[in-house]
Amino acid sequence: MRKGYVIVLLDVIDEAAYRRYAQQATEIETRYGAVPLVVSDCDEVVEGTWPAERIVILEFPSMDDARAWYADPGYREIIPLRHGATVTKMLFAEGFLRR
Repeated sequence: MRKGYVIVLLDVIDEAAYRRYAQQATEIETRYGAVPLVVSDCDEVVEGTWPAERIVILEFPSMDDARAWYADPGYREIIPLRHGATVTKMLFAEGFLRR
């Protein structure tokens, strides 16, 4: 089975509100088997222009798990908190990670 990935690019405009969102989001992500692969500021752009100051990449056991996480009522409830704290770009991708 192929994994589901959620790739998030964000610019944080309210750090305290973002921390509140992230704490709640992490609890929900865990229920769906999410593994954070990357949570980092984008400090060193080596080519072109990067569209955000921070990147988060989550790996889910499957795309169905990623979709279920995003549709979770508890997560849907905190999305406005993220929207108020950040400018976000998010995408889902299905695939595999070579390890």
